[in-house]
Amino acid sequence: MKKTIVFTGGGTLGHVMPNMYLIDELKNDYDIFYIGSNGLEKETASKVAEYFPIPAVKLVRGKIFINLKIPFVLIDAIFKAKKALKSIAPDVVFSKGGYVALPVCIAAKMLKIPVVAHESDYSFGLANKIILKTCNKMCVNFKNLEGKNEKIVYTGPIFSADFEKTTKSKRNLKLDEQKPTMLIVGGSLGSQKINEMLFPIIKDLIKKFNIIHITGKGNLKIKSYDNYNALEQTDDMVSLYNLADFVLGRSGAGVTAECFYKRLPMLLIPLENKASRGDQLLNAQYYKNLGVAEIVHETDLTPTSLLSSISEFNKNLSKYKAAYKSQPHINGKQKIIEIIKSFK
Repeated sequence: MKKTIVFTGGGTLGHVMPNMYLIDELKNDYDIFYIGSNGLEKETASKVAEYFPIPAVKLVRGKIFINLKIPFVLIDAIFKAKKALKSIAPDVVFSKGGYVALPVCIAAKMLKIPVVAHESDYSFGLANKIILKTCNKMCVNFKNLEGKNEKIVYTGPIFSADFEKTTKSKRNLKLDEQKPTMLIVGGSLGSQKINEMLFPIIKDLIKKFNIIHITGKGNLKIKSYDNYNALEQTDDMVSLYNLADFVLGRSGAGVTAECFYKRLPMLLIPLENKASRGDQLLNAQYYKNLGVAEIVHETDLTPTSLLSSISEFNKNLSKYKAAYKSQPHINGKQKIIEIIKSFK
């Protein structure tokens, strides 16, 4: 007889895609349900699971009046999550975090349903700080977090089986085999700041590099050039990683973990503290300390300085690639599956 599992998490693809990888592994052993917002996770998760939408509101830093509605939305979300969980009666809940996961985990705790959660960043986000109090196990990407609480288990990040593939499919991309390839990733929603700094120097960059640029939805604002490839979004990051020689982008936990797994040098432009809780700075510093990345601070960023940083970084690619030789390949997926299956 199949067991039942509820997945939750959303806001960005970094919260959604690891759930998709686990669902693919567990679909033969579990009846799968998903509780999330009406955001981007609904479009993805509803294709593979029965979907229950609940309201969700994100903490907006520096916006006091907007944040005043959070308690009211949270209470409503907990009520709706509790109602959904009662109807599903799952054996376990898996949370990948994000603000939509919080009411689900609180509701599960109220109903005495086991919760397994996962934190991707070097430091805990606000939602997962609270979820840690309600969950049974908190899986983490970074070993330094293990031991700070008896619930915390070091597993590493979650990757699909596709990440093992090394084939290089060029698809319809325009690439000059004589030039190195730079993959630009601003996160699942793109980065307006990186785009603004990049567009004025495209003509200079394509003299030295192939460029694959994930701009974010609605940001294809530049005409076509030879060996410049702009994509709003993609569902095949693995193929792009396999084509790349290095990556330029933000330092969200998902992208940096994927680049690390694929052994790609990273030139990182973390979101500054005013735009985030500082997690991206900590992520970036961690990979810089390992010798596989460099940091460009957004406060110092201009098109000219970005062009200079990319050129200097490219000169030292062999140094960053050599630093990977001592680093292990870690995919926490199977360990997390074992933890999930331990709850009966």
